[in-house]
Amino acid sequence: MGGLNIELAEGGITSLIGPNGAGKTTVFNIITGFYRPTEGRVIFLGADITGRQPHEVCQTGMARTFQNIRLFAGGTVLQNVMTACWVRQKSPWWTAPLLLPSFLREERHIREKSMELLKAVGLDKMSAEIATGLPYGAQRRLEIARALATEPRLLLLDEPAAGMNPQESRDLMDFIRRIRDEFRLTILLIEHDMKVVMGISEWIRVLDYGRLIAEGTPAEIRANKKVIEAYLGKEAAAVAEN
Repeated sequence: MGGLNIELAEGGITSLIGPNGAGKTTVFNIITGFYRPTEGRVIFLGADITGRQPHEVCQTGMARTFQNIRLFAGGTVLQNVMTACWVRQKSPWWTAPLLLPSFLREERHIREKSMELLKAVGLDKMSAEIATGLPYGAQRRLEIARALATEPRLLLLDEPAAGMNPQESRDLMDFIRRIRDEFRLTILLIEHDMKVVMGISEWIRVLDYGRLIAEGTPAEIRANKKVIEAYLGKEAAAVAEN
């Protein structure tokens, strides 16, 4: 992935697109600490976080979702969000079995905060349900609520529209814009649904074989010959032009 340099505008919605195998999820895994880069650095909020473990990256103010939904199976909707809140835990771990007042106060606060997040994503009435039993679109929103519980500044969404029908995809776009504004987030997303990408992105970067081949506004990317070739192949792109 030599020569790749990505900078994000604070408060913006940026999409990272490219054909299958272009390296998009690898970029996410490097940024969030799941992979260590063989060269280069990851700078976040002015600090070098290269090589930090995923939980350490999360504590800096970064959260992500996954291409394949990874909820805590067997846990309730509320428990999934409450678990994520503990990344900001102030009470030492040993206060839990002792039920010290400081722990109980923080536990109440976490429960209240989690319910507020569930209300923000429209899942508060499902808080007692088993998370993996929710409809697909609701599971996606729950995974985002769990990410928001870590109090991120940067939210990375890996194919959030995967498996959604057209109406669900349109609702998702409105939802992402709303949480960006409400929680003052910077958002980077990977997405294959071009209607979502073109409808929500303020800036788009295009990868092909681990290299950045184009970047620009949705209108600029839509008309970019290199992008068309990367997705369709040179022969198909030439036919499309004629």
